[in-house]
Parts: sequence; structure tokens; C-alpha cells
Amino acid sequence: MKGSLLAWVKPKRHLLGLDIGRSAIKVVQLASTRKGLVLKYAGLTERPPMDRTAPPDQDGGAPLALHDVLKEGRLKRQKIAINFGGRNPIIRYILLPKIPKDELAEAVRWEAKKLIPFPIEEAVMDYLIVGETQERELKRIEVLLVATERTAVMSQIGSLKRINLPIVAMDVNPLALFNTVKLNYKSDLDENLVFVDIGAEKMDISISKRSVLRFTRNVQLGGEDITQAIAQGLGVEREEAEQLKRQKGLSGAGAGEGDAGPSKDQNVRRLEIIKAEVDRMVLETQRSMDYYRAQFREGSVKKIVLMGGVGLMPGFQEYFASYFDANVELDDPFAEILCDETAFREIRLMAPRFSTGVGLALRTTDV
Repeated sequence: MKGSLLAWVKPKRHLLGLDIGRSAIKVVQLASTRKGLVLKYAGLTERPPMDRTAPPDQDGGAPLALHDVLKEGRLKRQKIAINFGGRNPIIRYILLPKIPKDELAEAVRWEAKKLIPFPIEEAVMDYLIVGETQERELKRIEVLLVATERTAVMSQIGSLKRINLPIVAMDVNPLALFNTVKLNYKSDLDENLVFVDIGAEKMDISISKRSVLRFTRNVQLGGEDITQAIAQGLGVEREEAEQLKRQKGLSGAGAGEGDAGPSKDQNVRRLEIIKAEVDRMVLETQRSMDYYRAQFREGSVKKIVLMGGVGLMPGFQEYFASYFDANVELDDPFAEILCDETAFREIRLMAPRFSTGVGLALRTTDV
């Protein structure tokens, strides 16, 4: 019989990655080819200022924005992977004695009861075996547990049914980000690798080692906090505060050393306000790293990867990096993906905003 054995392998197709954020919706379409991963489409739709009092899983404005971004890319019939939009999913790294596989599910469920702050019957739960360890004669299984409240999941899915999205998978943000990390940072995966995603409303601080996600923490602190602080501190409207954050940020642009009067005073005050908010983000990252090192008896961290839109703020990367001994790098989720540089020039300029979208789009399904 002529032909390749590969002809007998059922092909895989990438899911459409749909990152539903509070300030923007990002979509990524990938394809696997003989040359490697190819970016077929990437798009972003900015959203109106969010209502911070509304629960994330009850985001009434998402369906309309989703309709626009999918229509623009002619993607409405693609199978989709989305990110879970609710607050504080439970993601825990646990070690279990090596036991038969048919007993593992019950053992994970038993451990989950200790970790989940709501009844196990009200949870959507999954787990993944990520490795094995051995200390002397004791073998243990490394398991990553993910759980959240069923009502939050069903509420988010229900709100999207109105536009008939073919959703086939849902990921929590740190796991989607870790897909991107595994694609782009292969040489760093054996060491302690920190990746910090800072979006409009929250930051996810995650740490991996030996290609295993070992720690993740969600903090309700993000770019909108910076915008609100600028608006209140300078007495300006939110729209002006947002522009100051995005265009000037922590840079000194806008007032030279010889400038005088209100303009210079406002620039000084802007820097003070933004630094105070970024200091909070730095502190939360330091706390997470200290806890990880103590909990896992680990040593130094060599690299921190910044993801999300806040990292694009002028001066942010440099200021953030000044507090750490590790190398602080701004993520490019497209680094290992073949792109038409002309067609995706604008997308590449805002690449860190697509870290989650790429991670979701790396998921595949049987054709």
C-alpha cells in the first residue's frame, strides 16, 4: 500500500480563540501547516467603559460586541473556545499518592472538597494529570484542579446563546495563557517562570516550572483602576484620563524640564498617581512570588513575562522591571506564529493584548 502513515491520522483543526474582556474583545484564528502555525485572522473590538458593579458572568454588552467582531472577520460558523469570565475560579496544583486511574477521580473530588469554598455539588470541576514526582520510594501524581460555580458558567453561556455561537470549549484565563507560554518560551520552561496578565479589571499572576503550572492567583486590580485614579486625582473626565494613561503613561512626554505652570504640575501629578497604582501591582506580584517560593521551597526567578494591555502603557515595563532582579519581558504571543507582517502590522503593535486569544486558539478539535 502506497502513501504515508499520516494519512491514517485524523486531522485536527484549531478552534477560534475568543477572548471576551471587559474593555475589548479579541479574536484569533490559527491554522497548522507544513511550515508551522499560521495566523489567519486576528481582530479586536474596543468596548464602552464597563460597569464595574456588574458581575463579569452577566455581561449584557458582550453579545453585541461579539457579533461585530465575528461579522468583521466572517467567522460566525467557526467552532469557538472562550475564556471563563467569572471571578476567581479555583485553580490548584495538588500532589496525590500514585493510585490506580479508576480511583483518581474520587481522590481529586475528596481533595476538592477541602479547597472549594462552596458545595461540591454546585461546582463545575475538571482536573489534569500534569506529571509525577518521586521522593525516595514515594511516588506521587501531580494534578491541576480547576473548579468554579456552575451558576457562573451557565450564566455566561446563556448570555451568548442569543447570537448562536458554536462554543465547544471554555478555559480559565491562566490555562489559556499557559498555552501561549509553552509555545513561545520553550527554553525557559524548566525554570521558575512568572507570567503576569494585567487587563482592564484584574491581574492573573501565574508561575510554572518544568512545563507545569504550579501556582496562579487572581487580583482585582487592573488598568481601569489607573484610569479612575487619574480622573479623580487630576479632576478630568474618564475619557481624558484614559487617553493620558494610554498615550503618556509613565513617560515624561508632554512637559520638558524647562516648562512651568499648570502643565508641568499636571505631568508631575500624573506620574505620581500612576506610580502609586503600578506599585500596588508590583506588590501583589512580589507577594505571589514570595508565597510560591515559601510554599514550594523554590529559589530565584529568572524571567517575568508581562501580558495584557496594561503592559503597553508607556514606561510601564521599565518601571515594573526596576523592582525585580529577573528579566522582565513584554509578551509577543505571535513570536512562533507565521504572520503576514503587512496585513497584521497594527495587531503586532498591540500583541500583548492577544496573549489569551492565542492561547485559546491553540486548542484543537477533530475535524
